[in-house]
Amino acid sequence: MKQRMLGLRMSFLFGWAISNFLIGFLSISALGQTSLSELRAHQLVKQGTDGGYELTADGASYFARLSLMCTTNDQEYSPFLPSPQATRSDLRRAHWPSFYGCYDWHSAVHNHWCLVKLLKHFPDLPEAAEIRMKLNQSLSSESIQRELAFFQRDDNRYFEFPYGQSWLLKLACELKTWNDQDAQVWLENLRPLHEFMAECHLDYWPSRTWAKLSGSHDSPAMALSFTYDYATCFGQRKLRKKIVQASKRFYLHVANVPLKSEPLEYDFMSAGLLVADLMRKTLPEEQFEKWIVSFAPELFSERMVSSALQIKRTEKHDGMESHWDGYHLNRIWCLHGVMSALSTNTLTPALKDRWLSRMNEMWDYAQGSIGVENYDVDHWLSSFSVYALLGHQRKEQ
Repeated sequence: MKQRMLGLRMSFLFGWAISNFLIGFLSISALGQTSLSELRAHQLVKQGTDGGYELTADGASYFARLSLMCTTNDQEYSPFLPSPQATRSDLRRAHWPSFYGCYDWHSAVHNHWCLVKLLKHFPDLPEAAEIRMKLNQSLSSESIQRELAFFQRDDNRYFEFPYGQSWLLKLACELKTWNDQDAQVWLENLRPLHEFMAECHLDYWPSRTWAKLSGSHDSPAMALSFTYDYATCFGQRKLRKKIVQASKRFYLHVANVPLKSEPLEYDFMSAGLLVADLMRKTLPEEQFEKWIVSFAPELFSERMVSSALQIKRTEKHDGMESHWDGYHLNRIWCLHGVMSALSTNTLTPALKDRWLSRMNEMWDYAQGSIGVENYDVDHWLSSFSVYALLGHQRKEQ
């Protein structure tokens, strides 16, 4: 995903190469399989018993194909070259042998998370063998050690912090909770890198006295939320305690967040709902229910909920405008999390139906930009789509 300073002009630098790559990749890896365009024409989702969308097997295959194309992209471009003299080849071979194939490092990481998540939920994917082959390469011990060496050099400790490093922790957690022999090998190979990044979080958050609301790469709430999941998953009590303390210090007394005013500029996530999803993990259930009604009263008002969850539309879905597609997908995953923590006394059946209806509309709107051979979009919105429907996990005590 691009940083804010990158605009549409970047598409022209590599658009022709990406188009040629996509054509070549599809002709090689999709032999004997349904084409990407055919999969897009199928039903990517179905309605569940509660009315919300659920990912279908066709949808899983479709997003797996998109994430594979990103993570195997040898024509990669990155704005984060380690030095002005570095070439793309240098970047791939010397610095990030595991997470190089997307527009940027963090997108490569969350596309690897996406591949793991899809294979866990849909083990019979047509792309299963190709996914395992890619993960064997990316998560080899040698590749991870070289990635770690980059972060240990000079001033690179907080490179891609907090956003990208938090996604790495999420990838580790996904592997940890997968009963699969390959996954346990990959997890062990990844261990030095995820433990290094967990230490970065442990060192960073306790010294911070305040945090802003943000729906961009610097979002404290998103980082704390993923790090909380990691600490819980790996039984790291000290880290979990520090995350809970920071979350309360930053957000416990925040109230009346104007959700209808989001997104701010080109935010690609929902600043307010990221906080809500964090706090449903870090607060006891009864306290959370009281807190969220004060934090986001619009969500619980029949009169205001439609405005709070309205679709913010743009004429185009490419370049920086695609950030709003990610923003809507992020809202879906946050709302899924929040719903799981609320009783019917707080979230009535009628309000829940309104939420789910809006979430389905958000999905439909965001999917208008994906899978049409626009690398600006596909390099990150595939994984956001999968997280929107599969990423939610119930709070673990």
